[in-house]
Amino acid sequence: MDITFTNVSYIYQRNTPFAHQAIKDLNFHIPSGSFVAIVGHTGSGKSTLLQHLNGLVTPSEGEVKIGEYKLTPKEKPDNLKELRSRVGVVFQYPEHQLFEETVAKDIAFGPENFGVPKETIIERIKRVIPAVGLSEDMLERSPFDLSGGQMRRVAIAGVLAINPDVLVLDEPTAGLDPRGQKEIMEMFNTMHKEQGLTTILVTHSMEDALKYADHVIILNKGTKYMEGSPEEVFTQKDALKQVQLDVPEVIQLLNAFEAKFSISIPFHGQTVQEIAETIHSIVKDGVSNE
Repeated sequence: MDITFTNVSYIYQRNTPFAHQAIKDLNFHIPSGSFVAIVGHTGSGKSTLLQHLNGLVTPSEGEVKIGEYKLTPKEKPDNLKELRSRVGVVFQYPEHQLFEETVAKDIAFGPENFGVPKETIIERIKRVIPAVGLSEDMLERSPFDLSGGQMRRVAIAGVLAINPDVLVLDEPTAGLDPRGQKEIMEMFNTMHKEQGLTTILVTHSMEDALKYADHVIILNKGTKYMEGSPEEVFTQKDALKQVQLDVPEVIQLLNAFEAKFSISIPFHGQTVQEIAETIHSIVKDGVSNE
């Protein structure tokens, strides 16, 4: 599903003494099937933007289009429930939303509320359980008997069971150790590719945005500060510094190498290991030529 924001602004508690403008005049387009990272510090407007994606809020000004659905200050789509069934949101610490007595019932809760037939729900559960790295023998266990990482995977399975076209990830690796962070992000990346999802990652992690996204939008104080491919955005060291964002580790490595040896290595998505091998080859060739 395509997503387009046109001159979108949002004001909390509008027309009151406590009015606060969270986002202002946002314009961007997310093509169907893309993987987009939304990056910015606390207070940049990320969470407010996210809430527009499934109609939790409607814009104070402007227009949001999600596929054939349109949100404006004066209207929500009549079929808002249908929109929410097509936009799955994985909030921070989704395991805190678990409440059913078994894993199977928790995963089934979302699709049941959207009127999905029982037989279809059973089929979906069988499909999403291995996709999130869990086994079917867990289905009759209490989710509260599982580890924290397993609980998060159950919560994610519940979102996937609604069969969304758009997957919104709000800091999905928060609170996980480095291994857990990598496993979760690799899982989402695999789903994105295999299911052709439109994936939107809201994150503080510049490394994750660089590694997985094909487009990056940086917010600052409620406005769009910068956007482009990861290569275009994350090589702009000075611009990122202006909004207190760090350059990803791999870009720092390239910058340090260029500063020391006056040799520029173009970045096109290489890993740190691949960059290190390139540097080793350059240094080795330099020594050999001497």
